Amino acid sequence: MDQDSRQSTYDRIVDTSLALFNEEGERSVSTNHIAAFLSISPGNLYYHFRNKDEIIVQLFKRYSEELLSFLSNTPLPNNVHGTVAYMTGVYDVLWRYRFLFSDVNTLLARSAELLGEHNTFTLVQVSPLLQNLLQELAHSGVMILDEIALQDLALNMWLVTKYWFDFDSSIQGRNKLTESSKVRGTKRTLSLMRPYLQSEQLQQFDAIMCSLSTDNNMVNE
Repeated sequence: MDQDSRQSTYDRIVDTSLALFNEEGERSVSTNHIAAFLSISPGNLYYHFRNKDEIIVQLFKRYSEELLSFLSNTPLPNNVHGTVAYMTGVYDVLWRYRFLFSDVNTLLARSAELLGEHNTFTLVQVSPLLQNLLQELAHSGVMILDEIALQDLALNMWLVTKYWFDFDSSIQGRNKLTESSKVRGTKRTLSLMRPYLQSEQLQQFDAIMCSLSTDNNMVNE
């Protein structure tokens, strides 16, 4: 098997696994299921990945690279409207890998490699970038918050974002989520910013929050 063929099969396994995990749930999909869907033998799959967790680690790396690219390359917003668009972009990335966030802690407990990748990504890469976002909004006069509040808010925003799909799924009775979950999550994460907004920003912020469409009133207090 030549290099191009190996890479093609490798990529097909990763791409198909992502689609199946998102559609059917990671727990419901086995390596045999993936191989059958691709019309390859289980042995062919095991040539590239020893088990399902190795596929999941690769998908996490792909997700982290995509999110980091978005956070690093998207200009930091300096107003409320831009911040909504920015956070919408974050949720768009997470939605593409939503199976990772349906039962985060179970996945992390299963794989030491995944846990290490996750912790490094969160603490070393994502948290500082979210702090940069809040610093820009403070410097632009959109928000008022000191350094301690800034660090706490960045962490809390990421906690809500990371665990949103799992929470929303439970609220929806564990039914398969639709893309409206992204809207609900975006609103919930952004709501953490409201207490720190300058008073003159509140009317615009509230108007934008109301304008975000959603099909679930439970989280639209």
